[in-house]
Amino acid sequence: MGHDRDHDHELAATAAETGIASPLSKRDFLKVAGIATFGLAGMARSADKPERWDLIVVGGGNAGLPVAIFAAQRGARVLIVEAAGALGGTLFLSSGQMSAAGTKLQKSMNIEDSWQLHYDDVMRISTGTADPTLLRLAVQNAAPAFDWLTDHGFKVRDGQPVTGTTHDPYSRPRYAWGPEGGRSILKVLNEQLKPLIDAGKVSVLLQTRVTALIQERDGTISGVTTQNERGETGRYLGRYVALTCGGYTDNPAMYEKYEGAKDYSRTTYPFSQGAGIELGLAAGGYVRGGQHHIPLFGAVMPDMDFPAPPMAMVRHFPPDRPPWEIYVNKAGKRFICEDMPSHTEYERGLGAQPDERCWVVFDEAIYRAAPQLVRGAANSPWTPADTAEAFASGTRNFFRADSIEALARAAGIDPSGLAATVTIYNAAQAGSRSDPFGRKYLPLPIAKAPFYAVQIQSWSLTSYAGIAVDDQLRVIREDGRPIRNLYAAGELLGLGQLMGRSVSGGMSVTPALALGRLLGHSILRFDT
Repeated sequence: MGHDRDHDHELAATAAETGIASPLSKRDFLKVAGIATFGLAGMARSADKPERWDLIVVGGGNAGLPVAIFAAQRGARVLIVEAAGALGGTLFLSSGQMSAAGTKLQKSMNIEDSWQLHYDDVMRISTGTADPTLLRLAVQNAAPAFDWLTDHGFKVRDGQPVTGTTHDPYSRPRYAWGPEGGRSILKVLNEQLKPLIDAGKVSVLLQTRVTALIQERDGTISGVTTQNERGETGRYLGRYVALTCGGYTDNPAMYEKYEGAKDYSRTTYPFSQGAGIELGLAAGGYVRGGQHHIPLFGAVMPDMDFPAPPMAMVRHFPPDRPPWEIYVNKAGKRFICEDMPSHTEYERGLGAQPDERCWVVFDEAIYRAAPQLVRGAANSPWTPADTAEAFASGTRNFFRADSIEALARAAGIDPSGLAATVTIYNAAQAGSRSDPFGRKYLPLPIAKAPFYAVQIQSWSLTSYAGIAVDDQLRVIREDGRPIRNLYAAGELLGLGQLMGRSVSGGMSVTPALALGRLLGHSILRFDT
């Protein structure tokens, strides 16, 4: 769309809040990760006979590395088993946004905050759907984890912390991230881990997956079995096993099973296959939180062969780029107030539509007058010329027609429904009636041919369902009994437990760090 203006703030906010990154194959990921492992690659060790460890950490990412670091600093002998070719997990791809209340950074800026205010904010944003026990545990331990990072050299971007970006804001500025996103966090973690590896307190198995948990007749977990990329198997015994191996967003079947929606996009970590879910279930645990599934808004897909990497994005933020267009569902009906200043309402609205799909509709006058709407996905550039070419060439999911009814038929929208919706919208724009959704910004009618539509699909970055744990992070059975010696933290717990049916800023990375630190720092016992 023509007459573009500067949207750097909007794009920066979107990237920071969603952490969108280009999808990588496992082979491509190994190439990227191998450049940024801070000297930790090549630590794999084979096991011809069972070895005994104080702690076996399954997954060396955002939660697993703090578990290992703090346990080893307390004297534990730790083994990290990582399926990828480098430690770090999704921190290689994540924007690394964090939220913590009562931090040293806030105090230095005279920002009064507390874990209780943080808790209350997430409960407000999630409309009370977050798990109270895990949320309280996460926010109570967020500031110590954040302060530990800053004490060891982590710096936040200029102008932070902030209250939020494009989702519902916090009541206090507590939302911040580093200049290199997740890699800013990973740098600190690896710098703290390397001396422990050099001292023999931590050992690492890379490109090795855990094939099963070793479980005694009484249900106690006593170790793991493994297989590396060469097909070699191993057996390792451990006093404790911590599952910190992430989510399942690159496993479409598991995604649909637990979230009740299809996984339409490929935008995530290639090792997010749900291994921790399978291990936890096999041990007697269960999964919860998937009912809080909420999709992200705005993906324009290259075809209908799902999942696929988005080719472009339609994701405007009303305070920066007010809506000139309308959004309709398959029936041709609007379902959101387009100038609502929160992406949460867009996401909840899209999640309620058939196939989590909608269309943005506008006319020639809006196309020429409005700021650019269609943007690049991930690291792919997208210009107004690309939009014009997509409409001219009939690129999949870009539609143009000389009448509203013809546009609807081409796009797969109900023609009569769309025609009625446009009539009502135009009446509200002309001032002859109020807008049924309470929209205030209606700059132009949708009246000048040709007419345009872009099909929008939901997309995802994170898992909402996860393994159930208690307030000691012990994996539990459905009757609440813990599975002895088995613990879990990180995205494996599922965002549905930690932020309910919402996207709360920083409540993915921070709980993983905070609960990982807590597990290694104080929950696990190594003194007897």
